[in-house]
Amino acid sequence: MGRPVGSPPLSASFAAAAQAIAHRLSGGQGALAPRTPAVNDLIYRGTRYWGLAQVRCGRLAQQKPDPEILALLAIAWAAIDQTLRESYVVVDEAVAAAKQLTRAAGRSDAAAKKVSGFVNALLRASLSDPVASAKDREQPMARWNAPAWWIERVYADHKDRAEAILDALITRAPLTVRLCEPYLDSQQFINALSDKGLAGYSVGRHAVAIEPAVPVTEIPGFSQGWASVQDSAAQLIIDPIHEFCRRLGRPPKILDACAAPGGKTFAIAQNIQAEIWAADVSPARLKRMQDDWARILPTAQSSLQFVLLDVLDENAWSKQPGLDAGFDVILLDAPCTGSGITRRQPEIPWRRDPTGL
Repeated sequence: MGRPVGSPPLSASFAAAAQAIAHRLSGGQGALAPRTPAVNDLIYRGTRYWGLAQVRCGRLAQQKPDPEILALLAIAWAAIDQTLRESYVVVDEAVAAAKQLTRAAGRSDAAAKKVSGFVNALLRASLSDPVASAKDREQPMARWNAPAWWIERVYADHKDRAEAILDALITRAPLTVRLCEPYLDSQQFINALSDKGLAGYSVGRHAVAIEPAVPVTEIPGFSQGWASVQDSAAQLIIDPIHEFCRRLGRPPKILDACAAPGGKTFAIAQNIQAEIWAADVSPARLKRMQDDWARILPTAQSSLQFVLLDVLDENAWSKQPGLDAGFDVILLDAPCTGSGITRRQPEIPWRRDPTGL
């Protein structure tokens, strides 16, 4: 498969993805630089191979490589296994990426040659012994892409169900959207997907899964606010809030206390008449939520007010007019370990430690 005209060399994408993975798994926050969809895809694939890369390097190398090179190897092994390119192309591009990464770190040409030779040797060694490479994947860290303590904790907490849970958490999650009726119902949406050559199937009253996943700009009705990306489980908030409103007999006043990125707030706003306050402690996350609200607003049934607030700060409540008057409903989707969303964010087990659970 050739490279599209005007696109960067594969080695450059490998290097950018390796830098991003190393940055995130070393505790860094945010992105290093704007990334292309191709680089984001490599980041996801490589992160899912982080455990395998550690197991395989432990077998083939005398010492663990630097994080960026380990990430590059993870990306390369994912690309080989998933046939993104022919194996020899992946090896050559990974070797070139190793040189780029080493030079970008301010090291000499001699160091770049040594590091690229190391990458070349490990990739070719894994290809020359497929039996040993297959056994690498049987190791728990490689199979479930998580550190040993994480796996042990799942077994301790879930006993006989642990293996099924770990297996489920390494499957690739579908892209699921929430539809805003009456603007767009499930069958209309599935038909629109079919017209684009995509498959869709209902996974809830308002939820449709899309295969394969596509950028949001390609989702029918997204720009109009008729469809929004949201997991089916998160959409379950709609029915109990709707039932509460029916019993209350009037539009409720609702506080979403940890609102960003806004999925649950918007789901309520599009389905229920209410006065909603969306609070979050992060100015940046709240700003992104406000930007997305502009897309949702034409389809909303509720009013929405944004407030920058740390709900744990007792003094902050009195400083915000309207907050001290009380609410009929307080929705608190509190920050957590994120262990249930590792299908979408495979870096989570590697960014946690036992004391943080």
